[in-house]
Amino acid sequence: MSVEVERPPALARTTVDGVHQQLRDTAADPGARPNIVHRVLLVITAFSMFSTLMGVFGPTVRWPGVGILLFVSMCALVAVAVMGFTTQTMRWFGRAELLLAVLAVVGISLWMLSMILSFNGYRSDEEIFVQYSADLLRHGHNPYTADLTPAYAQYPSPFPTKLLDGSITHHLDYPALPTLLTTVLTMMVGTFHTVGLLCTLFLVATIVVMYVLLPRGLRSLAALVVAGIPVLAQGAVGGLLFALVVPFLAFAAYRWKQTGAGGRLSKLDVAKAVAVGAAISTTQVAWFPIPFLFLGIFLVRRGELGRRGAAIVTAKYIAVSAATFLVINVPFIVWSPGGWLRGALAPLTQHAVPEGEGLINLVQSMSTGSGNLSLYTYAGALVMIGLLVAYWRHFDRLGSACFALPMIGLLFPTRSYWTYFIAYAAAWVVGLLTNDLAPVGEKAEEDEPAVTERALLTPRVPWLSRYAAITVAAFVPAVAVFGVAVASPAPMTLKVDSYLTSAQLNTVQTVTVTATNHSDHTLTPHFMAVHGNGMVSASWNVVSGPKVIKAHSWAQYVVTAPSTDAMPLITDALKIQAVTDSPATVSYSGSVNPQPYTTVLVADSPALPLLPPGSSIVLNARVQSQFGTELHRTGIRVCLGQTKFTNASTDYDTASVTASPTGDQASCGFTDSQGEVHFTVTSHGTDSRQLYFQSYGMQGSLGRFGYSTFLSAAWR
Repeated sequence: MSVEVERPPALARTTVDGVHQQLRDTAADPGARPNIVHRVLLVITAFSMFSTLMGVFGPTVRWPGVGILLFVSMCALVAVAVMGFTTQTMRWFGRAELLLAVLAVVGISLWMLSMILSFNGYRSDEEIFVQYSADLLRHGHNPYTADLTPAYAQYPSPFPTKLLDGSITHHLDYPALPTLLTTVLTMMVGTFHTVGLLCTLFLVATIVVMYVLLPRGLRSLAALVVAGIPVLAQGAVGGLLFALVVPFLAFAAYRWKQTGAGGRLSKLDVAKAVAVGAAISTTQVAWFPIPFLFLGIFLVRRGELGRRGAAIVTAKYIAVSAATFLVINVPFIVWSPGGWLRGALAPLTQHAVPEGEGLINLVQSMSTGSGNLSLYTYAGALVMIGLLVAYWRHFDRLGSACFALPMIGLLFPTRSYWTYFIAYAAAWVVGLLTNDLAPVGEKAEEDEPAVTERALLTPRVPWLSRYAAITVAAFVPAVAVFGVAVASPAPMTLKVDSYLTSAQLNTVQTVTVTATNHSDHTLTPHFMAVHGNGMVSASWNVVSGPKVIKAHSWAQYVVTAPSTDAMPLITDALKIQAVTDSPATVSYSGSVNPQPYTTVLVADSPALPLLPPGSSIVLNARVQSQFGTELHRTGIRVCLGQTKFTNASTDYDTASVTASPTGDQASCGFTDSQGEVHFTVTSHGTDSRQLYFQSYGMQGSLGRFGYSTFLSAAWR
């Protein structure tokens, strides 16, 4: 028995297609009046570009030429915004779009220059490893077999990739194209942030690619996506390799549904296949949408050419992509097959510490932990398989989501950073605006009935057709594995017993923690701090405590940060995690507030004059909550510290400090009913050099916190 399902109304799709066609028709006539959609996009993009140019003011102090270029760009941007309202023909509107694209190139270049010059440290291990690998390659060494640990000393980065065994990654973990391109660029410009420069050049290329490929009237989106919304640039300035993927995937998304039309690959199709091969030779982030692209090409062409013809043309496309990938990587494959394979597959095999903005963030923020981290990776892989099945069975609805569906699978693994999701942004825009929403040339085959004729499995469930049942079944393994991963309890409970802060650094440097092993395994824990931004520190050094915790036992550890970068700020919550490599687990402590209040130090005047010797000033320390609310509470112990900085060998006098209300020592007092302590500061003379004062709170054995900003004074 078969039951017909009524075809859903096509009004929404017809409306969208109609608007799209109207925009195309308007853009095709140079004398036509710009559509309101065209104008709105241009004006919004011009508005967004102001924030990009505003970030370039810093270098203008040192380089007047940058200031002149910035001024000219601001004037041109105002002109573009005005043209969005006043232009009467698409011919002039196109010139406004071209000017905006040029401003985007200038703006993103100046913005990146400003970021690099204002903070010239290296921001990621991706950047330093690729840079160091390029240096090795220039000297004839294979970067895939080399230990890249020296890169941390030569190009220091605060964010190494942490591993579950307590170590950090020290190998090249990417395909070969970034290293090859960096090697060439290094020979031209040197080694100062060459990877960041390379990423910037690729964002510029993205602007050009999108401008050329997008329909006239909608080309302002190139400037908006790349420069107006600076999220891509924020990653690129740190040398994150996803930026190299963006223009390749944008080009591959251009009219991809026309690929292989007529049963042959055009020159454009071959070029797009080469772009796919280059993209997957850059970083593993590019791998995930490619199976959807290949499957989509087959399904589109199947309606025109039949299964055999579609399979042939798709195979040719895949062959060109694979050949491009091999041409780029084969020197390293031949050089060291094992080393190259280890590097290419490292994200799947290296047992990295869980981090990211995906579902693993729920585990981290809720401190639920996981007794088997590998299950999250397996769940992500199974979700990808389920998505491919859904894409195949419901291509009539999902065909345009070729570069969007993989993001769902990227939510599940233990490492799912925001950079993974935005790498496809340009491809989304190009794909949406250069492909029809409905699959091109798709038609039902005899053995695959149309939607209206698909048999229901049961009349009681109207939506449960055979295709829907296959799709649901495809996700059952992923749901089961993910359910087990979430239900797997953390093997340990962690309790922060005490901590020691690091004075003016405003950080926690030492923590005493009790770890209780509830599992049946002997565990080797490695302790790390979870920073306020969700990033995890490198493994902390164990001062005291056993190397292993036996099953169903507990131990107390004193751990200390291995570097200042590993220390969590006292303005954030203190949270400790413990990871083990075998089995792969993570356990969390609860969050502790190291700074329940802050102190604010003020004088009678925001700018103190040069004081005569022997004179006194009064500095007032006020206690506030961490959210800035004044605490009118007595008895809080507040101290005043002083320090001096000098480049000369001669020393100079310090100041004497008296607190009121008085405390247990001269430089410390207890707050009055207004929550304030008044410090009288006197000096016999500092030779007109500055002394720097800072107030801070004290709380029992937990140490110092609540540091104010510095306030300076000088005596003749």
